[in-house]
Amino acid sequence: MTSKAMLYFSYTKPKVWSLLVFVGAIGAVIAIPYFDLHYLLLILLATISVMIGSMGAEATTNYIDKDIDAVMSRTMKRPLVTGKIKPLNGLIFGLVLMVLSMVVLLAFGKFYAALFMAVGLFDNVFVYSYLTKRRTPWNIILGGFSGGFPVVIGWYTVTTKFSVLPWFLFLLVVVWIPIHVWSLAYRYRDDYNRARVPMMTSIHNDRISAICISSAAIILFAFSIIPAFFRVMPITYMILASAIAIPMIFYSVVFVRHPDRKNSLKLFIYSSPYLAIIFVLVLIFRFL
Repeated sequence: MTSKAMLYFSYTKPKVWSLLVFVGAIGAVIAIPYFDLHYLLLILLATISVMIGSMGAEATTNYIDKDIDAVMSRTMKRPLVTGKIKPLNGLIFGLVLMVLSMVVLLAFGKFYAALFMAVGLFDNVFVYSYLTKRRTPWNIILGGFSGGFPVVIGWYTVTTKFSVLPWFLFLLVVVWIPIHVWSLAYRYRDDYNRARVPMMTSIHNDRISAICISSAAIILFAFSIIPAFFRVMPITYMILASAIAIPMIFYSVVFVRHPDRKNSLKLFIYSSPYLAIIFVLVLIFRFL
């Protein structure tokens, strides 16, 4: 891969979209009735489409946020800020990728998947980055739905049959996003204040911020075990999901009692892989 290609690849923030691609692939795999070449190709189609769409969304939001990125220490080395990529080129690159992700799905007759792709991209790029990020602390709640759509895109790329399972996973991602983003924003609240971005953690004191983040972690745990109550996952799944959540709940309580960056980081570090672990559990029990 050339240095120019690597530059544009890094511009799409692969550390951000890699998890979206993962949950999209899981959404596709749990939809298949059995493994054969046909379904493997559909899984590949879903994975590639989610990757292209996510890359496009991240590239486009980079363009929208370029003035914010320029004043935040965490983001001031991004390609648009440093001038390594021209703003117009970055915008066109992102828009082309987003359109391509939908065209690919439509070309294979995956109308519902393409529709959910369009809604997810709209929520991320317009609702979150353009409309609410600079205006309200509810930004990550209103824009967080986009993170859940890769699951249903994966599912509806494989089948048009309705199931509550992908929608449970959709909600799980939506609930997880505020914990992940707010925990990070808590550590970089000075950056957000400097950029005048009204994140929840930058407009509220430590105590309220800790309560909000920790409450979201408890809600995440509750959502992770709901599939067992609807009998789409076995009791064994619920037991394992509960056991895995114990450290997250513990760190949530500690963070509320002692709201500081150290405890925020501990909650961030554990909650980050929690979503992936739950998805792997769902995948395992889906085929047991």
